[in-house]
Amino acid sequence: MIVSNSSPLIVLGKQGILSLLKRCFGKVLIPRSVYDEVAGKKDGHEVAALDKAIGEGWVAVENAAINRLLLTEKMGQGEKEAISLAAKHKTVLLIDNDSAKSYASILGVEAHGALYVLFLACSRKFIAKEEAMDIFDGMVANGFYISTELYSRFAALLKSL
Repeated sequence: MIVSNSSPLIVLGKQGILSLLKRCFGKVLIPRSVYDEVAGKKDGHEVAALDKAIGEGWVAVENAAINRLLLTEKMGQGEKEAISLAAKHKTVLLIDNDSAKSYASILGVEAHGALYVLFLACSRKFIAKEEAMDIFDGMVANGFYISTELYSRFAALLKSL
């Protein structure tokens, strides 16, 4: 099981690969505010993919009480709830915001982003290296921001598998 924030759900859903989460982690838990944020997109592929996953039972929505150590204005509601939920369930968190990853570490929560899912899926041979690179390029083309240095490092990492 893994807990996810909205960004990985949106990014992977837009690429039509949300189901990789099921293959990599089995079950995905999301806080209510994360569901509301993704569902607010209304007509996106990611909304349909998330609703389908919930219907299939491998994504579950849970109300989350925010840990008192996360009472800050530096993160959104979804980030706070996702970190709190991961801490409560003692599980890994998917979140792309580097600042939020730092807050997660305060609570002892291991946090990774959407690229981790691509890497894991490729290393487990759920997808081929070429497909992973195509997905990666599609993520960037759709507005997933990463530095040029990180792009090069991740591309090299995929090739090394």
